[in-house]
Amino acid sequence: MSDNFTWIDSHAHLTMFGRDEVPEIIQRAAGHGVEGVLVPATSRDDLDRAIGLSEDHPHRIVAAVGIHPHEAASLDTDLKRRIERGLERPSVVAVGEIGLDYHYMNSPREDQLAAFTWQLDLALETGYPVILHNRESWDDLETRIAERQGALRGVCHSFSEGPEEARRVMDLGLRIGISGMVTFKAAHNIREMVAVLEPSQVLVETDSPFLAPTPHRGKRNEPSYVPLVGQCLAEQWGKPTREIASLSTTCFSELFAVCDGWPGRPDL
Repeated sequence: MSDNFTWIDSHAHLTMFGRDEVPEIIQRAAGHGVEGVLVPATSRDDLDRAIGLSEDHPHRIVAAVGIHPHEAASLDTDLKRRIERGLERPSVVAVGEIGLDYHYMNSPREDQLAAFTWQLDLALETGYPVILHNRESWDDLETRIAERQGALRGVCHSFSEGPEEARRVMDLGLRIGISGMVTFKAAHNIREMVAVLEPSQVLVETDSPFLAPTPHRGKRNEPSYVPLVGQCLAEQWGKPTREIASLSTTCFSELFAVCDGWPGRPDL
């Protein structure tokens, strides 16, 4: 249980769960103190569903709209218009999940760069923060973020680069999302990176249904596990778990402009 701490899962792909499962998942999360969840879109297929979940559960879910680098080749004029219209919905709080992924290369590099650039510029034009994905693409990602330094707000989600890259993210004015990887026994690199972070600039996340934290590793992840991430961070930093919950929730609320009492916010 949560000991009455309030957590927000800053990144969970609830569109990858069955529609009928979501109410139970949200209820189970609330039982562990996880009062809110941000659901990012990733593709043409789940864009409307991410928005729909946030509108079906207005006191518990907010959404982001964007195209994941795996799907970058699909970003045509019609999809751009759908993303732009999505940002007009009151329960949408960010452009995401966007970024670069040179590990799988499911979309060609040039398509990834073009989609990423367009979505970064859209975020700047509309004033929304971004949710950034990076895998084996740090140099290109950092270059494009640095080109917009001072104007761009957002989070590098499930960050797994080294301490120097983490410092650079913070220098660029972005936040860092930490997932269940920090709990993995062999993930010394993640914990080394976490050691240099400023706790007030960190968001906790699950990246559900992926990356379930210990002791649930290998199982399907879900938002109710996000306190395990926060507890591990508290141990790493030598701080009370309550403080990490408060810092992460405040960081989320400030970044995504949901500080008017959300979760439970009645005006979404």
